[in-house]
Amino acid sequence: MPFPSMCPLAVRRLVAVTALALLPQVAGAQTTSPAAPTAASSTATDTAQAAAARVFVDCQSSNCDFDFFRDQMRWVNFVRDRLFSDVLLLVTSLRTGAGGIEYTIAAIGNDKYKGRADTAVVVAAPNDAQDVVRRSLARTFSLLLAPYAAKSPLASRIDLTYRAPVGATTNPKSVKDPWNFWVYRISANGFGSGEKRQQFMSGFLNASANRVTAAWKVNVGANLGYDESRFTLSNGSTFTNLLRNYGGNTLVARSIGNHFAVGANVSGSYSDFSNYRLNLRVMPALEWNLFDYKDFTRRQLTTYYALGVGSYQYKQPTIYDRYSETRPLHSLTVAWNARQPWGSVNWSLFGSQYLHNTRFNSYGTSGFIDLRIAKGLSINVGGNYSRVNDQLYLPRGTLNDNEIIARQQALATNYRFFLNFGMSYTFGSIYNTIVNPRFGGTRGGGQMVMSF
Repeated sequence: MPFPSMCPLAVRRLVAVTALALLPQVAGAQTTSPAAPTAASSTATDTAQAAAARVFVDCQSSNCDFDFFRDQMRWVNFVRDRLFSDVLLLVTSLRTGAGGIEYTIAAIGNDKYKGRADTAVVVAAPNDAQDVVRRSLARTFSLLLAPYAAKSPLASRIDLTYRAPVGATTNPKSVKDPWNFWVYRISANGFGSGEKRQQFMSGFLNASANRVTAAWKVNVGANLGYDESRFTLSNGSTFTNLLRNYGGNTLVARSIGNHFAVGANVSGSYSDFSNYRLNLRVMPALEWNLFDYKDFTRRQLTTYYALGVGSYQYKQPTIYDRYSETRPLHSLTVAWNARQPWGSVNWSLFGSQYLHNTRFNSYGTSGFIDLRIAKGLSINVGGNYSRVNDQLYLPRGTLNDNEIIARQQALATNYRFFLNFGMSYTFGSIYNTIVNPRFGGTRGGGQMVMSF
């Protein structure tokens, strides 16, 4: 049956009615209400939002998508500095034996909530997509922040839901792992670039097999590296810098209680740069942690001692006129790692020594500290320094200038150092709950082309 025709006046009336019906929805697109809020309701909403729990997230993982968290958790106020917060979410992570990541999240109360602390753990599988991980983190953040939100003016607008599991619950102890906790990885990559007078090629291959349980840790790995550079000099000659290295290592460690571990590390390698045809080391070791190992994500103070033997075969005769030698040696490392609301610190003292002649030794210190010293102000300082007196591998003879500039071989030295310093200061609004994704596609450094 054909539709009756409409006169132009009827069409204009229909368009006008449709526009009036859609206008409130367009105006209120940024709110959850079906119509534009009145001035009184808007003021009340703004007041309630301003009094919501203030949260600062301290997370260094790439899976911490802060824009996503702000968009999904609008019932709290995310602030830019921990000193402005009611609660700090401190996120630390460690790789699991299967290759995934275990996130430990500590919710630490501040200001009027000072003294309160809760902890939760999220385990991400090695093949989990980033969206799966960030949703798991956001869900856990919400659970930890619920007690704080319950005391805010927004509490009446928040609901807690539960998704019942489908089927019977699986007992982890009844799961049979056909791989017996072994995880294998193989990776390879290569690079190449060049122009008329210079070319670069490099490639890397890594393979590993790891088995990690509460009692044992076994890591087996092998690697191969190839790096070649070619330069055409001003006199027309060609200079080639070739660096190859390959080798493997095995680590076996056994947990002893909550503070001790014992094990051994065996490694062998070839290196053009260090003049090694074979660098073989067998090093039994003992480690002691002042703190309980279960607190590793927040603090560790460890002492690691190894005693063993090194057997070396050199590509070229050394400055001591040797093609090979076998020497006893030992090493000691004291390391402190902490992640606290005031920042983080990683610091160590290390030293090693050959026992056949104790004047062949090296020792030094290495560290990094990141401090939030005031509202909006943070500084970080890092570096290392070591005294070097154990270069038994140095080849006899001298290098030409091109070989020195290209770092074709290790050079004689009695010290090494590295330093870095950084500072940042942020001021302005302490709230950052708004997410605006517009023009986000231009962040990658590419060019934007506009056409009309």
